[in-house]
Parts: sequence; C-alpha cells; structure tokens
Amino acid sequence: MLEAIASRLGGRSSRQEVAPGRPNLSIRFGPDPSASAPGVLVLGHSDVVPAGEGWSADPFSPRADGGWLTGRGAVDMKGGLAAALQALAAVHRVRPSLPLELLVTVDEEDLATGVAAHLALPPRPYLGCIVAEPTDLAVVVACRGAANLRIEVEGRAAHAGRPEDGASAITAAARIVDWIARDQARLREGAAGLLGSATWSVGRIEGGHGTSIVPDRCTLLVDRRLMPGETGAAALAELEVGIAAAIAGTGCAASAELLMEMPGFETSPAHPLVGAAVAALESEGRPAPVEAWTAACEGGFVARHHGCPAIILGPGDITGQAHQPDERVRIADLEAAARTYARLALSLAAR
Repeated sequence: MLEAIASRLGGRSSRQEVAPGRPNLSIRFGPDPSASAPGVLVLGHSDVVPAGEGWSADPFSPRADGGWLTGRGAVDMKGGLAAALQALAAVHRVRPSLPLELLVTVDEEDLATGVAAHLALPPRPYLGCIVAEPTDLAVVVACRGAANLRIEVEGRAAHAGRPEDGASAITAAARIVDWIARDQARLREGAAGLLGSATWSVGRIEGGHGTSIVPDRCTLLVDRRLMPGETGAAALAELEVGIAAAIAGTGCAASAELLMEMPGFETSPAHPLVGAAVAALESEGRPAPVEAWTAACEGGFVARHHGCPAIILGPGDITGQAHQPDERVRIADLEAAARTYARLALSLAAR
C-alpha cells in the first residue's frame, strides 16, 4: 500500500529483498543524490510488534475518532512514515531538483536484518538523516545503541537429594546476574551528558528441568545499551570477563554470543540540521526541545554508513503509546510532523 501511495504522489520505488516476502522499500523523489547535489533522507521501518491482548477493537483495522488515529503501529511508526511521505511529495512539487528519499526497512523490531541488508549497498551523500520514530515532536540529537546477547550456562545434573554431586547452572547464572547488576551500578556512577551511561538489563532467564534435578543448563538473554562509538563486540568482551569471574569455582562453564547490535549516534546541538529542525517546529507554533532518547533506533547505522548527521523527530509518544493496547497518535501531530519535515528539507537544501 505504501508503494502504491508513493507512486500516486510521484515517487519511484525500489525493493531490496531481505527475506521472502519481506523487502526494504526505498521511495525517491527527484534525482539521485550526488556529491554536487546531496539529498535528504528520512528513515523508518515497516514492521510492528505483535498486537497482544487488551485492545478495544481490531488492532489492524485503523480507526479515526476524536482527533486520534488508533491501530497497531499508529505511533511506532506508521504515523511517521505517512507524514514523511506526504512531506517529501510536497517538497518535490516545489523543488523537483532536490534528491529526497524515504527508506523503509523491515525487521527493526527484532534483529535489524533489514538495515543490515541496506548497509551492503554503496553509501550515498546526504545533507542529513531524519529518523521518523515517535519523539512527541522533540528533536532528539543523541541516541544510545543496543546489543542483544545470549549467555548459555552449562552445569552438571544430579539428584536434588545430593546436590553436591552436580553443578547448578542456575546458581552459576545467578552469580552472572549479580555481576551484571554490579556492573550496571558502576556504569551509572559514571553517567554524564545527554545520554547518561551505558546500561545492562537481564530480560529473560530459562533453565532447569524440575525441582528434584540439579539443573545442568540455564540461558540468559541480556540487553546492553551502547554509548555512541561503543560496539557490541566490546560489550561482549566485557561480559565474557565478568562471566569468567562470576562462575569461577562453581564447576560450571558458560559462553556468550552477540545476537544483534544497533549502534548509537550523537549529533551536536549546534549542527545546522538541528537548528533547521528547531526552526521548523517553532514555525508550527510547537515547542522544540532538544533531547536524548532512551530507546534505540537504526539511525546510528545509517549515519555511520552514509557519513551524514542524524536526528530523530516524529509524531507520537513512544513511552505512553508505542507497543501498547489501543496504540494511538494525534492526527494534529501527524499534520504538524508532515509540515515540519517539509520545512526542514527545504531549509537544508537552501544552505
């Protein structure tokens, strides 16, 4: 549907197959960007999280009522995509020579395979990247990255009546969790600037077979938020050192692997991209706070690959609405976002 709407608006689309039936979509207006005529890039993703329980109506039948648009993905982030597409089409009508692109990736909500596929393409020159994720129309200039890690702990099974004959993988895992909590406190002590610090969080523990068996296995899934410039490989190396210290003497072994990495980014508040975004919002009569973001997004990948500055700016409340039942976004905010994107693109082109 997005591709069809783009065609009606004068855009040209191309697909990059990431998995069967799951393509990235690039929608372009105007010429392709070049060194002499760099473009403006808007980034978003097409996938949404599962609907879950608690909806008052079908989550995949969008409905407009009382000034709100409700449905799964209305905030995260189909509202931002719709606003961006309308904005780029409007800008193209008055500046047909300006290269404009809306890049829509798949799988952002899980393993980021869509943006990984995009990184295999040659870089392009852009004046800036606007990530249309929901920021409540704040200008986000700094975003931590994220790494998903899995830890496998191997112990030795035994009868629970003689636990000393075994080696409890769960006990060893608990020691690893304790190390993670202590390292989280250490990181927080060094918090500074807009982004504060990197963080650790254990999201899932699974192990054992029953109450009468000393557990011979346990799996931990761990979230590590990365500071700009920090890599998932570096976080994994830190974790491996911590694991070795934590399980010493337990009789257990453990291994860790990096499942997914999303880099962070930070753009100077003094950058022209930020100033143009603030001015565009103020032209809408909106407050224009310049902030950091607690979530992660694919902007760091794109900023690094294309060598361009990035901000996050979009309609909707990520903490109060995204990933929740009856997810909804104000229609007035969608309209304001579209006009803001248009003003921002024109301002960048004029510099």
